[in-house]
Amino acid sequence: MIKLMKSLLILAVVFLSLSSCTKDDVSQTPGPQTTACGFVQVLTNEVISGVQFPKGKYQINVFNITCGEVMGDMGLFSQFLQLGDNDPLPAPWIHLKDAVGAPKFVKGPGVGFRVEKVYEKNTKNIK
Repeated sequence: MIKLMKSLLILAVVFLSLSSCTKDDVSQTPGPQTTACGFVQVLTNEVISGVQFPKGKYQINVFNITCGEVMGDMGLFSQFLQLGDNDPLPAPWIHLKDAVGAPKFVKGPGVGFRVEKVYEKNTKNIK
């Protein structure tokens, strides 16, 4: 009975770990488990804190910050795009250089946002 309970507990932990990754319908890549705010179109190639952002469509996800603070013409991401290529981010914001995956910008433990390039499926050649 104890072995069965341990096996069920391990199975539950594995299930929860695997279910924490989702698939994004647009890019078909594992997506973050944070609030998706929407998409931003970067019109020209940009650099923020040494990170290249080629022109294109990006999905913004936030963690412990509102979408309104990050999105829109007055949002943080727009403000960061307007900085010069070598300008530092406004304090207390930093870029997490060692973060895995899409670029992440934080202002403290567990507070920030990530910016992920969206690659559209090419359906022109599909019959």
